[in-house]
Amino acid sequence: MQLQLDIGLFRVDLAEITGQIVRLKRQLGRTWARPMAAEQRELARLKQRATELCVLRAHSRGKLHVRSNPDGARDPELYHRRIAERLGPSYAIALDQSA
Repeated sequence: MQLQLDIGLFRVDLAEITGQIVRLKRQLGRTWARPMAAEQRELARLKQRATELCVLRAHSRGKLHVRSNPDGARDPELYHRRIAERLGPSYAIALDQSA
C-alpha cells in the first residue's frame, strides 16, 4: 500500500492557519493597550505549524523547504523526514495497489 498526501485537506489546514496568522498580526500591529505575550506566543506557534506543513509538502515532492539548520538540526533532510513522519499520517490517503 502506497501513501500519498490529501492535498485538499492540506490546503484547507494551511489556509486556516494563514488566516489566523493574519488576524494575530493585525492585532499585534495596533498600539498595545494590554500585555500581549499570549498573542505573541500563539503567533510563533502558528508560524511554526505553517512552516512544518510547508516542509511536509516539500518533502512529499522530494524537495526541501528549509535548507538551513532548523532548530539546531545538523541535516535538513533529516529534519524534513522527521516532520513528514510526524505529520504525514494526518494527511495521508491510502492508494490501493491491487486495482
